[in-house]
Amino acid sequence: MITRCARLGLIAAGVALAASTILAQEVGYLDLTDSVPRERMRSPNGGTGGFCGGGGSASTAIPEITLRLVSVDKRAYSMGEEVTFEIRVENTGKESVEIPWTPHLGDLEPGDPTQSYTYRSAVVILNLTDPDSHHSFDLYGNFYGSTDVPGTIQEVRPSQSVLIRTRRRLETFEDWWVKRVKEVQPLPLKASPGLMLNTMTYSPDEKGDWHSASENSQCTPLNTRKANHLDVVLWPRSSN
Repeated sequence: MITRCARLGLIAAGVALAASTILAQEVGYLDLTDSVPRERMRSPNGGTGGFCGGGGSASTAIPEITLRLVSVDKRAYSMGEEVTFEIRVENTGKESVEIPWTPHLGDLEPGDPTQSYTYRSAVVILNLTDPDSHHSFDLYGNFYGSTDVPGTIQEVRPSQSVLIRTRRRLETFEDWWVKRVKEVQPLPLKASPGLMLNTMTYSPDEKGDWHSASENSQCTPLNTRKANHLDVVLWPRSSN
């Protein structure tokens, strides 16, 4: 049995959460759909590390964000179609979060090919999950930033949010999915948002030869909460 005090506490917590969502101030909008990214001229041949950022943690030192899948452009897709989606990233923690803010990785590359440099890398994700089998695959949108290049980092303070829009082709080449989409027509899927952050360090070799350069990555841990999902259906690839 829930006591009166406990009930009041639950109500207060719900009101506080609702107020936090309502009062979140949108401070930026990043549209990745219309640009042709300017790529860097010197890409490394090897590297170490990997992305992280999903999941939860009890540590208060790790920034907390809440992700909301605001929209998808349709609710029914065929394999091979493009999907346009928008994800809101809200800072629901107590520390500011710095988010990369340009699709143009080439703008962050120094002119000197012998120079090491560090930049931020981010991936916004549309995760598509078959609720019956729990199989899933992701669509990614990439963007970047550097504290050395003005305008390429967006600071998101507590109770602030940003909106990111991107477009990706709906593809997966796993045999399991090819078979599944043909067997169940249309195939219901749960679409949910994701975000991962990383810090990248580019290093040429000792002689400054960028052909032998390497790149190391260090993930940025996040306490990530997902506010919602959207229901979509998937058809086999159109023959037209």
